[in-house]
Amino acid sequence: MTEVYESVSILSTDSEIYKLDTLKTNNKGNIRAFQKHSYRISYLIKDNEVYILRVKHSRKEPLKY
Repeated sequence: MTEVYESVSILSTDSEIYKLDTLKTNNKGNIRAFQKHSYRISYLIKDNEVYILRVKHSRKEPLKY
């Protein structure tokens, strides 16, 4: 879990480090996602703030949202 926490912590200095979330329908370019170990983390960038939207175990079926 430490590595997952560290990968999220970097968002405070570089929020656009990860790619756009391809599972988000109608993504306006402000929702990004990345995978770390068995977890997929999606987050929203809004007004210079980062909001974690979901943390999902990647073995589950990927769902668009």
